[in-house]
Amino acid sequence: MKTFPIAACVAALLIAPCAAAGTAGTPADDDEAPIATDAVDALLDELDFSGTLLVARGDEILRREAVNPAALDASDAVTPETRFPIASMTKSFTAALVLGLVDEGQLDLDRTLADLLPDFDAPYSREVTLRHLLQNRSGIPHYIEIPGWFDTEVKQAFTEESFLEALEALEPKFPPGSDYLYSNVNYYLLARIVDRHCDMAYEACLRSRIFDPLGLSETGQIYADPGPLATDYLRDEDGAYEIVPVTNPALFRGTASLYATVDDLNSWGQAVLDGTVYSDAAEAEAFDPDTPMAWDIGRLPLGEDETVEVVYYNGRLIGYLSLILLLPEQDGVIVVLNNNTVGYSNMLGIAGALAAEYFSAH
Repeated sequence: MKTFPIAACVAALLIAPCAAAGTAGTPADDDEAPIATDAVDALLDELDFSGTLLVARGDEILRREAVNPAALDASDAVTPETRFPIASMTKSFTAALVLGLVDEGQLDLDRTLADLLPDFDAPYSREVTLRHLLQNRSGIPHYIEIPGWFDTEVKQAFTEESFLEALEALEPKFPPGSDYLYSNVNYYLLARIVDRHCDMAYEACLRSRIFDPLGLSETGQIYADPGPLATDYLRDEDGAYEIVPVTNPALFRGTASLYATVDDLNSWGQAVLDGTVYSDAAEAEAFDPDTPMAWDIGRLPLGEDETVEVVYYNGRLIGYLSLILLLPEQDGVIVVLNNNTVGYSNMLGIAGALAAEYFSAH
């Protein structure tokens, strides 16, 4: 198993939701046993959580289940086999694919966007490099800067050509490499770079190089007739739900376009941990503590005096949320998928509670 460097302590963010719900893995007294399964169940009930979760240590599945709250339509119940859009977790797959092409010499991290995509006519193209795109340090704005982005009709009307024109018109926020700005545009452009420099389109390249070798048969693109997916329940401020479809999902190609199951994501996480996904050189780039590529790195407290290193990433698309948490020292993988807008901090809380239950040494 490979291990990863740790940049900074993210304990407060990761553990705060659990602490608020009384499930932080801290015993009420010195004689109490480690956190019990019913404490995690209580947190899921409190949140009216809908979705699936899986906990594994190496080849051993410790917990795998679907959760269906009474507040939702029973006819839309999820099972452990249900496929969920995983939103921005897509970026980790795209980054791994690109880094594999770098390993093979088909791409170079320091080549510019002008070299890699000569048809993309933006004034910053000769300054932004492949490395900047992967690190979200290009300065190119996020989708929300596109005029009318939050208007459903505007999004629906975009064609591939008109969308590229809208991206070309965006004004950069800072010189490339000088700062960090999360932006879907970076990874949309990365998918187009794969189109040009792989021997097949992005979707086929991803399947032949990652999905098929890892056996990810229930993972694919939401814009490519995926079949049944978990229903998307968007929760409003009053707690009421509305079913909202994803508008023009091809706009999220390479950046937030994948669906998957907890089983496939466990296989993906295990492959990341055992060194199957990344070469040593690619791993050093992807998990650089200062400039990681489509992963976050930190430490997670499992109790008052115990912390573990973690590598994690999340995603959100309308009411869908996804989270994968890797514990390299324990060969541990935790996957949480949600379809009723439970909130990112609560997703971290659930993952933290599961980590405390299954991976604490106490």
